[in-house]
Amino acid sequence: MYYRKFTPPPHLLPFVECFFVWESSNLLPHPVEVESPPSGYGSMVFNFGTPYRVTSHKINGEVIPTAFLTGQATRSYQLQLTGQVGMAGIVFRPAGLSTLFGLPMYEFSDERTELRAVLGSSTEAWESQIREATSPIERIAILEQFLNRQLLRRNAQPDRTDYAANLIVAQQGVVNISVLMDDLYVCRRQFERQFLQKVGLSPKYYARIRRVGALCHLLAQHRWQVADWQDVVHQFGYYDQSHFIKEFTEFTGKSPSHYVKNNVELAHWLE
Repeated sequence: MYYRKFTPPPHLLPFVECFFVWESSNLLPHPVEVESPPSGYGSMVFNFGTPYRVTSHKINGEVIPTAFLTGQATRSYQLQLTGQVGMAGIVFRPAGLSTLFGLPMYEFSDERTELRAVLGSSTEAWESQIREATSPIERIAILEQFLNRQLLRRNAQPDRTDYAANLIVAQQGVVNISVLMDDLYVCRRQFERQFLQKVGLSPKYYARIRRVGALCHLLAQHRWQVADWQDVVHQFGYYDQSHFIKEFTEFTGKSPSHYVKNNVELAHWLE
């Protein structure tokens, strides 16, 4: 199994968190389920492998389009993989999709929307190039070219909403939104409206999701054990352990201790 992230070039860094390629050299010997908690990122994915299914609180085991975009996830979801794994994609910074493509991101929260339905039939040519590419590097080059053309077409520039959302990511959701707005000298109502448009969620709700997403990633990599819960509570700014457990369970559907023992998140499964 091959899974690799690629850092975007400097001119795309304000909009893109990473590119990725995920593929298997052989058919999977049995079905595999991979769990993903809400991460705080949207994405575009091109599937050149076997079609797969997704289960979430809004999607009931449906087969996903071969090329699609996702908005913010507000709950954990599961991928059911069979056959040949083959995906290449773009993980966007929280406001990146809206800035580059002018999309109202509140329409895409918890959804997987066929790319052609959003961006038109021209995306089929890019999908075909990715499918026909013979290496991960070649696929990433095609994705970069795709974004470069869009960047030039829209002359896209990051604004205060991009900056604020990226700061929330950098601080793993541990941020005081009121203080952030004061620092930016912005009107609360206007800021919240623009944030909903470009990210898809309210600033406070997004910060909660980003905090849980960052925490899940660390737990899946075994950087904390159950004995360290007080360190988690302190480092991630929860009021107390009961508040931490309640919020973690709300977004993942599992208690923290159950998640550590039984998660099948990608970062864990590929180790």
